[in-house]
Amino acid sequence: MEQKNNQDIDIRKIIRVLLEHWWWFAIGLTVCVGLGLLSYFRTTPIWKTDASVVLRLNEMTGNKLDPLSLIGMSNGSDTEDEVTVMSSRGLIGQTLKALNLYETSYVKDGLQWHEEYRAHAFSIECINLTRKAKGATFYVTVKPTRSGYKVKTKMGRWYRSTNRVKTLDEPIETVVGTIRLHANRELSRDTVYRAQRMLPEHKVIEYRERLKVSQPKKNSNIVELVIASTLPARDKAFLYQLIEQYNLNSIVDKNMIASNTAAFINERMDKIESELVESEKTVAAYKKQNNISDIETQARLLLEANSAEQSAQMEIETQLSLVDYVEGFLRDESKQNSLIPANIGITDPSLETSLAEYNAILLQRMRIQRTATESNPVIEQMDSQLASMRQNIIETISSVRESLKIRLGSLQAQDSKYNRQIKEAPELEREYVRVVRDQKIKEQLYLFLYEKREENALMLAATSMPAKIVDAPQQDTMSRSPKLRNKLAISIFIGIAIPLIILYLLILFNDKIDDEKDFERHIKAPVIGQLVENSRNIHIAIREGESTVSAELFRLIRTNLRFVLPGEVQSPVILVSSCINGEGKSYVSSNTALSLAILGKKVVLVGLDIRKPMLAEYFRLSQRGRLTDYLAEPGITVDDIIIPSGEHANLDLIPCGTVPPNPSELLQTQRLDDLFAELRKRYDYIIVDTAPVALVSDTYLLDRISDMTIFVCRYKYTPAEMVEYINQIVEQKRMHNVACVLNGVKDTRAGYGYGLNRVEI
Repeated sequence: MEQKNNQDIDIRKIIRVLLEHWWWFAIGLTVCVGLGLLSYFRTTPIWKTDASVVLRLNEMTGNKLDPLSLIGMSNGSDTEDEVTVMSSRGLIGQTLKALNLYETSYVKDGLQWHEEYRAHAFSIECINLTRKAKGATFYVTVKPTRSGYKVKTKMGRWYRSTNRVKTLDEPIETVVGTIRLHANRELSRDTVYRAQRMLPEHKVIEYRERLKVSQPKKNSNIVELVIASTLPARDKAFLYQLIEQYNLNSIVDKNMIASNTAAFINERMDKIESELVESEKTVAAYKKQNNISDIETQARLLLEANSAEQSAQMEIETQLSLVDYVEGFLRDESKQNSLIPANIGITDPSLETSLAEYNAILLQRMRIQRTATESNPVIEQMDSQLASMRQNIIETISSVRESLKIRLGSLQAQDSKYNRQIKEAPELEREYVRVVRDQKIKEQLYLFLYEKREENALMLAATSMPAKIVDAPQQDTMSRSPKLRNKLAISIFIGIAIPLIILYLLILFNDKIDDEKDFERHIKAPVIGQLVENSRNIHIAIREGESTVSAELFRLIRTNLRFVLPGEVQSPVILVSSCINGEGKSYVSSNTALSLAILGKKVVLVGLDIRKPMLAEYFRLSQRGRLTDYLAEPGITVDDIIIPSGEHANLDLIPCGTVPPNPSELLQTQRLDDLFAELRKRYDYIIVDTAPVALVSDTYLLDRISDMTIFVCRYKYTPAEMVEYINQIVEQKRMHNVACVLNGVKDTRAGYGYGLNRVEI
């Protein structure tokens, strides 16, 4: 139950603090919302433009077989590589150059700067820039005037200059150096124009930061492109051009393989064609020389008999020729970074696969090399991989060659069988078969290469785009940034958060008593009253006939004293003290004594704060008193130290007098006890103004003569830890019959009447 009550009080305290400082929140909301609206109307809105494409990866290499799948790489990984290519600096630079987007200009419309697309108001010619300006971004603002133009140049935060010129074509000396401006159209006087000069590489970095290329699904070939700026029309053109540049680069890569293959086929066909012509001439010469006309009919039966062996032998010889060429191509150091001709008729599946894999990785290296250097770790790793693959292919070729030679030897053995049969034929026929067979081999090889050349030409002529547009670039009309709703929400949040943070810090670092209810709850002594703040700094707050708030509150304290003082005590001695200086103990003791005197009681106010006496000053007395002299000198009597207060006939004063060097010893003398015994006989109430208990021990020495002690605490002045200090005094019974008064409470928080300031006993 006690914990619940504490939580309720804490919540009430928080609500009270918030209500007391409501105007902080009003000011914070007004300022922040105003700044938010100003920022909203000054900021040019930003819009998103997006597009999506599907990548046809097989067509990018000109192969139906995906080479990367042979080395454990899936299509998803290949697409991730293409995402990196699409956002590369090289491709973005090509796009910006194609659209001429390196120059940027603005036109001011109200509070906003609107960017222009294509139709730039003026351009900047850099005649002689400073060393700092050559690598920096700077702005030039032009405002047409009646007598010419006002030109402002800004670079960074601190470099600015203003020039007035009659015409823009004349050189201008600015903070960035000498420049000349060229107007591209007539400039209106009612408009302000601005142009931005930025290095191309910086422009590429800016676009690269704004461009977002992503793969929505991990194993998908769909790629999404998003870019945001204040000019959606320009972003739309940028995305179209980016996709077009990507397709052009991919087509160039694809055609490199076909071009190399075409060159190889043409070279071989030229050689075979010359050999075929020689073979045909040999056949014709042989027939003419030996007068042979119908030897074909005679030899047809023998040729048909060994046609299968001859066909297989020709195919093997063709394959041997092809692998010899490929091996020579690989061993040629000048062609280390050239693509191996593919799809030329090699029938060995392992060799064909290795060639396709080699070309795919080499092509990937070429594409990465466009945006990287030779020392790039990826390039070095690929070079090592290509060298290893090249050696493996050469070893594979050796293995294939040996296999082909074995097969060729078997076929030749079979052919020897037929040759033994041919020996029985006339020598002319046998020689004729040899020359015809050589001609047929050359003819078949020529027709085979011709067919491959046509297939390669068809592939070279194909112009299908590797990146097909799925969703054309389009402005997202719901993507406006900033949004007014969000701006207001943020402004309201900040307008509330700043006062809350300040209040939290004030509460966190505040160690003063700032809540009268919290004070009454934690103090373990009865609270006999609260006093409003003495804003007029008048020491005497109560007089006979007055009904001010302070006077009524002192009357309430006077009433509450009856409930705290023991009933059997006559002429009680009441000590008024505090924990530290400045809490108002002298103020409380003086006015409490006056309130009792007004009631008709005989009251004496004794100043026993002998280290810092203030009573004589507060009551504007001409003499400072002789109390310390009385305690030190036996010849002085009680009547010698009592002075009329001048405020009321029933109130007398005993001011302290001279500050002694031994205050603690004086307070322990028998004369002090005798003094208070005499005062009890003469007065109804003895009010004693004492020293602060937390600073000196004087007040503790007076507990032997007192009947009650009033501790004065001051609102928002007394440290909160002093409440625990007073509680310790009460618990340890170092002073008996303790009560408290809270001084300095705001007028709106203190009051008097029924139910308020009740005594807690």
